[in-house]
Amino acid sequence: MNTSLPPAEELALIDHELVRLDARRLYLLGRRDWLLRLLYSPAPAGAPGWGPAPGRAPAAGTAGIAGAASAKDASAPSAQNVLLTLGAVLLAVAALAFTLVSWGSLGIAGRSAVLAVVTAAALAAPVLLLRRGLRSTAESVAALGLLLTVLDAYALYAVAAAGLDGTAYAAGAAASLAALWAGYGSALARRGLPGLRLPLPAAVLAAQLPLPLAVLAADGGPVAVGWALLATAALDAALTLRPRSAAVGTRVLPAVLAALLGSGALLLGTAASWSAASPGGAAAPAALLLAGAALGVAAAWREPRAAAAAAAGGVAWTVAVGGQALAALDTGWAEP
Repeated sequence: MNTSLPPAEELALIDHELVRLDARRLYLLGRRDWLLRLLYSPAPAGAPGWGPAPGRAPAAGTAGIAGAASAKDASAPSAQNVLLTLGAVLLAVAALAFTLVSWGSLGIAGRSAVLAVVTAAALAAPVLLLRRGLRSTAESVAALGLLLTVLDAYALYAVAAAGLDGTAYAAGAAASLAALWAGYGSALARRGLPGLRLPLPAAVLAAQLPLPLAVLAADGGPVAVGWALLATAALDAALTLRPRSAAVGTRVLPAVLAALLGSGALLLGTAASWSAASPGGAAAPAALLLAGAALGVAAAWREPRAAAAAAAGGVAWTVAVGGQALAALDTGWAEP
């Protein structure tokens, strides 16, 4: 770029203009900060000219900048989240070692009492943390609290229920923990807090265990285990098909679990149907397969995206009816 000024004079002019622009920029930034404080700070009652004018919304640019600043303040850095997660893992390992390994002269009853106190503190701390906006810290502490409830259940078994069947106790403990975790997550949401993402999915996972474990404790056969899996899958499907107001985290996980458990129930029913030696022996697997077919068709009817459930139900219906027909005809042909 050619000018009529000598290079030295042009350079001095440019420096002067830059200094002037910097001074103007500093003045405008200071004025902007003062206006933001004037608009959004709490105003004394009846103070004229304070706050936004009645009937006028803040400018789009100002609102966008304020929203971005507030989002930046609310979001925690990823490094902080990693450190909080590592701290929760280390505390969980320490709790495991404390519960499972003998700790001096403090017996299992003493350790159970200490664990109960620590668990109560770990479950109460997220309430205070959420009120202060420390959601990542609250999630880590809540995860530790949920793990401590599992250790509490083990400690209770070691102290007062060692004579009970371990599988039956595990079924009851899983049901109790699922109810406790679901109630804990719902209670936090009802208190007007942002809520935690972990308790409800953890409760859904724990709810998968009671029925199958209870059937195993009662020495049930494959068909009984299949019924337990199918009943649990039906509960998962009902949770998935709740109204859209349900939390997203409690919809995707039950859908996956319903598909897995329903498939397991149908596989058990199919295997039992193939191995049945008489028409009477094939009736129970056929009933299981028909119930699975009805569940798959009902799920696909309510949720069109679950077309695979209807296809699996059709296959299960075919196996059930075909197995009964072949067993009744006694043709000598293998059912598969």
